[in-house]
Amino acid sequence: MDTTDIERFVRGTLGCGCPDEVFRSVAVGPLPAAAGRPPRLQLLVGSRLLIHVVAAPTGPAANGWLEALVADGRATRDRHGYNRFRLVVTEPVTGAARPELDGLNARFARATAGDDRAHLHVLRVDQLPAGLAVPSIAGGASARASAAVAK
Repeated sequence: MDTTDIERFVRGTLGCGCPDEVFRSVAVGPLPAAAGRPPRLQLLVGSRLLIHVVAAPTGPAANGWLEALVADGRATRDRHGYNRFRLVVTEPVTGAARPELDGLNARFARATAGDDRAHLHVLRVDQLPAGLAVPSIAGGASARASAAVAK
């Protein structure tokens, strides 16, 4: 996977003002579902920016997932000394109503309690860079991404 696509995504789509040197090291890999957290894709950009990408779960798996992911992401960020944590929640391209996304921003704000180093982004899955895929709820990562890349 080309770091140029990741850089374009981080700077353009997510609006991060990361300096150029941060993009010399990009690690991408799946994180399995565990303890109320759905499977997700993790991007670590320059040992500074932690990004988790997740498809919003439905049904019984939807209870408390956002709060669990926020707590996990913030704890990982703080434990490793990263500057920022960004949670990217994907939705299908169809544009169909997704009740599980209602109130997501308010829930995120409550879960972060004013933490200005944690950010939420709700994106259509087609806004992700080519080569990145959100792990499926059924288990494991989809076949599109699991690699470390360097410029």
